[in-house]
Amino acid sequence: MTRFVVPVILLASLLASGRPARALQGNISVGGRVGTLGMGAEVTVALNERVAIRGGIGFFGFEVDVTERSNLAANRTAKLSLPGALLAVGVERSFGVLRAEAGLLMKSGDPAYEITYGSRASIDIGGGYYREPDVSTLTTTFESRAIAPYALLGFAPSLSRRIALVVDLGAAFPLDAGLEMSATGDPAVLSSSGFRADLEAERRDAEADAGAFLNYWPIISIGLRYGLR
Repeated sequence: MTRFVVPVILLASLLASGRPARALQGNISVGGRVGTLGMGAEVTVALNERVAIRGGIGFFGFEVDVTERSNLAANRTAKLSLPGALLAVGVERSFGVLRAEAGLLMKSGDPAYEITYGSRASIDIGGGYYREPDVSTLTTTFESRAIAPYALLGFAPSLSRRIALVVDLGAAFPLDAGLEMSATGDPAVLSSSGFRADLEAERRDAEADAGAFLNYWPIISIGLRYGLR
């Protein structure tokens, strides 16, 4: 168990330590949200006046052309591929219109950043120099376990039969997070010991540049909820 899991489990226990809950009784609300967890829907079930279980799913599953934002050299393009879906299940405790929440975030895949090289583009990988078509694409994938703990603070009025604004700010903490790199191109080049060493050097440099950011996935979302009963 990593250093992130224990604090989140303790926080979830504290959040749920209000008056004894009447399991799955009380107000139920549904809503929609958009943010860094995707665009999707959620359901909240109040266990008592202050504690609730909240679950939601956000959908990504698309690719974004990020060439202009990547500060790349000429004759190359870049795209970012995002997971198909992110599912979050947690326990929230209300403090008036403020909330604290902790739980688990589950993802259907890993984000990937792919650079495609144009004809005869020159490429620096880990200190080695190559040209297209020896190397055609270079993909960096952010890999971690499928389940990660998260914690957040938010704003939302108590559950009621009316539409309410919900705002969340927090972070998920990916477990065993790291970067993996792969390439396409000439099989003879890609299988050579020199290229494999250069690719590993490039991967290490990318991880060093990312630093502590590999350990956090920001949670920023805004949405609406409506109480059913």
